[in-house]
Amino acid sequence: MGANIVVGGFWGDEGKGLVSAWQAHRDRSLGVFRGCGGTNPEHGLFFGEDYIITNQLPLGFIFGEALVGLGPGTAVNVEKFLYEVHRFRLPVEKVRVDPLCPIITPENIQEEMRSASMNAIGSTKSGTGIAMAHAALRIAPIARDIKALQPYLDDIPALVNRLAEQGTISLEATQGTFLSRYHGEYPNVTSVDVTTPSVIAGVGLNWRLVENVIVCVKALPTREGAGPMGAVDEFTVEEMQALGIVEYSSIIDPNTGQRQVRRKAKDIDFPLLERIIKLNGANQIALTFAEHYDPEVRDVRQWGGLTSKVKNLISKIERRTGVEVTLVNTGKQWTSMASKHDDLPAVDDALVARLKTYCI
Repeated sequence: MGANIVVGGFWGDEGKGLVSAWQAHRDRSLGVFRGCGGTNPEHGLFFGEDYIITNQLPLGFIFGEALVGLGPGTAVNVEKFLYEVHRFRLPVEKVRVDPLCPIITPENIQEEMRSASMNAIGSTKSGTGIAMAHAALRIAPIARDIKALQPYLDDIPALVNRLAEQGTISLEATQGTFLSRYHGEYPNVTSVDVTTPSVIAGVGLNWRLVENVIVCVKALPTREGAGPMGAVDEFTVEEMQALGIVEYSSIIDPNTGQRQVRRKAKDIDFPLLERIIKLNGANQIALTFAEHYDPEVRDVRQWGGLTSKVKNLISKIERRTGVEVTLVNTGKQWTSMASKHDDLPAVDDALVARLKTYCI
């Protein structure tokens, strides 16, 4: 019983959604909840050539029948929320929204689109920041004011604590630790804190019910937009292209109209990683994008199949942080995940059929 919390290390885009999905599936989570941010994150997984994403809902529910919830710390775009509920054919009784969630309005989005400061930091311009600012000023509409949300309203703090006392639940954070407004490199940050304590507060969970905190760490950390990446060198775009490790952002470059290429570090800044572990109280690490670090590990699904290069990186991470690496993501596909105890559920026909229905 209790809660497993999946949070992001460094600057995001580390596969939190995929890690959360496997964790929730393995533990048969009764519910998957978000407690911070709005529609600014993109949590996704690749199923063949299809990329299945959520912006508003947590992604952790996708392999099973877990209840899905948004805590009062989450801003809600009503149109996107309803789209995702319908896209994933979620029954009304399976989706819960706290009445105090602030609402992202079309005007919020337009204000961010016009904002020079939002453009300067590489914002997704989802309206989340303005909505959160309006909530702080007590001028934001909230979920209980919105007619379309009435069937989904529930007391999320009461719900998460009750479910965590009955079985396992999952909390899914948004964005990376150093994009936190509290702990990141201001002003190149998001509008809220995204670390473990704020995720807990954002759903109203009794902290004594926390079982595990899993920090997702990219083998080669990336960053979108401006801001430092620690005391490590960065790849040039040409170097990434030569190695086949280019990643594209969801953010459109206003000058070219093309998706931006994510900046990528050539190594992990270990003092920064140690800080991430402390800020989040992590007791597990999920190492992601390992195939960018060593192409020979691509799509490995058994721990014994990990290469020596990746195993050496795992050993170094564990020595420096004192925290065990328990999951390794080894490729682009949703199945490319290895558990230290080889205890991830088997991929069966029913699960494949379920994911096929989500492809557009």
